[in-house]
Amino acid sequence: MSLVGTCKPHHVSYSVPDIERAITFWQEVFGFELKFRFDVAAIGGKGAFLATPALRIELWEVAGSVPVPEERKQPNSDLKTAGTKHLAFQLDDLPGALRRLDEAGVSIAAVQASPDQPMRPYAGPVEKAFSAFVRDPFGSLIELLGPEA
Repeated sequence: MSLVGTCKPHHVSYSVPDIERAITFWQEVFGFELKFRFDVAAIGGKGAFLATPALRIELWEVAGSVPVPEERKQPNSDLKTAGTKHLAFQLDDLPGALRRLDEAGVSIAAVQASPDQPMRPYAGPVEKAFSAFVRDPFGSLIELLGPEA
């Protein structure tokens, strides 16, 4: 038995500069549903919980927050910063999803052809991909994996 007993994932949390824009992104791109909103006046923050049947996301907008640093917006350089990296989703059709995301104007950071290859900057539609990274509207990375991952 572990030190904490039985545990299961509950949610992932993101700090964002514009909670309305973030809610729209997570709804439109990943199909999350807004569950509830809340305010924490003591820290000048407002939050929201969104969910799919498999995952919950907590969004925070706090006055005075700083933007995502440039080196955290690229998968290869982000690995050089200690700490939490990204959320990942496995998809049935990664090349098709990348095509749709590109057409919708979602920022695609990089694509990885196979697990032993580095991430390469996205340069347009691909026939095959092992994984890819997209960015939320504020630069946070989200990994997308194909079915063979």
